[in-house]
Amino acid sequence: MTDHAAHTVSDKARFKVLVLALAQYLKPHKVRLAQAAVSMIILAAIKNAVIYISGPVIKGVFMNKDMNMLQLIVIGLPVLFVLRMAVEYTNAYLMSWIGQRVVQKIRENLFAHIHRLSLEFYWRKRSSDVMSRVINDLNNVQSTVQFIPLYGIRDVLTIVGCVGLLFYINWKLALVSLVVLPLIAALLGVLGKKMRKASSESNVIVGEISHKFQESLQGITVVKAFNYEEQAIAKFKVSNDAYFSKMMRYLRATALSGPVMEFISGMVMIAIVYMSGKAIFDGTMTVEHFFSFIIAYVTAYVPLKNIGNLNSKLQQGIAAWERIYQILEETPAVVIKQDTRNIDKLDGKIEFRGVGYKYPSRDTQVLSNLSFTINPGEVAAFVGPSGSGKTTIIHLLLRFFDPVTGKVEIDGHDMLDLDTTDLRAHMGLVTQDTILFDDTVLGNIKIGMPGASMAEVIEAAKAADAHAFIEAMPQGYDTILGERGVKLSGGQRQRLAIARAIIKKPKILLLDEATSNLDTASEQAVQGAIERILGGRTVVMVAHRLSTVKNADKIFVLKRGELAETGTHEQLLALGGIYKGLYEAQI
Repeated sequence: MTDHAAHTVSDKARFKVLVLALAQYLKPHKVRLAQAAVSMIILAAIKNAVIYISGPVIKGVFMNKDMNMLQLIVIGLPVLFVLRMAVEYTNAYLMSWIGQRVVQKIRENLFAHIHRLSLEFYWRKRSSDVMSRVINDLNNVQSTVQFIPLYGIRDVLTIVGCVGLLFYINWKLALVSLVVLPLIAALLGVLGKKMRKASSESNVIVGEISHKFQESLQGITVVKAFNYEEQAIAKFKVSNDAYFSKMMRYLRATALSGPVMEFISGMVMIAIVYMSGKAIFDGTMTVEHFFSFIIAYVTAYVPLKNIGNLNSKLQQGIAAWERIYQILEETPAVVIKQDTRNIDKLDGKIEFRGVGYKYPSRDTQVLSNLSFTINPGEVAAFVGPSGSGKTTIIHLLLRFFDPVTGKVEIDGHDMLDLDTTDLRAHMGLVTQDTILFDDTVLGNIKIGMPGASMAEVIEAAKAADAHAFIEAMPQGYDTILGERGVKLSGGQRQRLAIARAIIKKPKILLLDEATSNLDTASEQAVQGAIERILGGRTVVMVAHRLSTVKNADKIFVLKRGELAETGTHEQLLALGGIYKGLYEAQI
């Protein structure tokens, strides 16, 4: 098999997989689909009835001047048109309902699936690309689900009815008219591949454009401060031009289908008129049958042309669905066992036994054969140069990743055997980049424990030294913080993060450089809040500023993912090694 043939088979197989996957979302709506199908059949029957009587009506009214037939038409056609209007409304409403429901379910599944994926997925995928799929691609899928069955099935039924009518009137002419079908099918097949490829590529570029927008908006202060506006605009123009080129490839293929179909149909029409004329001259065909045949042929051509346009929508929708399905096919890097152990009570003992870890996107080891023990209630700090693996330890404890070698134990149990959700319920996290949501102060704190009472929220805020500034805000705990908590200072955001972390009274508290982004005054306030909540908890502290770890029970010094030194602040200074060098450099 040639590479081209293999690629074609692969494309067909992938297309089938995508269609079957999308069809699963239609299954729950079988009854409404059946109702829509019945309405489509009725609509096609009405159209073909009108076509069939059109020839005799034209002859009877305009050639024979039959007044009775004219009166019958004037009375009967409005009834038929009212019925047609009701059926079309029912058809459109049902398919719109189905389309909305399908996309609603896909959107829910997509959102839920993204939240179940491991952190590694978010490092591989840009948020702007994911958002482009959720918004732009999902809109294209909705159009496909809603309009392809609505118009596609209706038009196919109309064509089938018209073809049957053509054979009933004159089978010889019908055979001639059918020449158009294989030619148009071949045309749609060739153009369809081009349209799907161009649409898929343009969707990727839309993600790039979204990324450029998002990046510039988030970093607008840097863009302006460094006079980077023109360069940013130039980079955006490159992506925008690329999108224009890809879309023009798609639109060229779309634009070509109409004129070619009209040319083929026009040639066939000339042949039909010629053959019909000879048949009328020979007396083997009546004038009314000629009119009915021509009207049936023209009526069949219009939906046939619509199917050509729908093909472009279908290819665009399938390309969009493939990008969404790629996310739904993603599997979490962290696999949760079915028979995990629940944790009723946690003492807080942490052990790393020969742990090694390497990020999938990197060649070098982040951690190598790392072993240490933190006893319940101890405050342990991890320090070392950037890239030494400090934050990776936090990520492993939260089970964002699993060790490549060795194992992590909590209270003597392999972390892989524990229920991850249950384990995280016993942990609190404060990071250097505080994430607050566009919600109230109350809502942000209760993320740590959604069922917390107001008294528990206030208790946590007081422990984090946040209650006073919250009460001073316009609406107190009901104050909306804005996107990423923009209405607060850095120190205030960190104290809210501490309140959120401790409201559930975690047995293990994880502090990932919690004060590194603060000024001296804010650092002292936050550090004071942290020290007030340490008692009775196992604390794992990652720190760059060594002044914040002097009181730790254990300090682990990392270098290139390995444990270089261990001891208290005084012991490590006396050792005169890496820690002393870092400490003196900071002083």
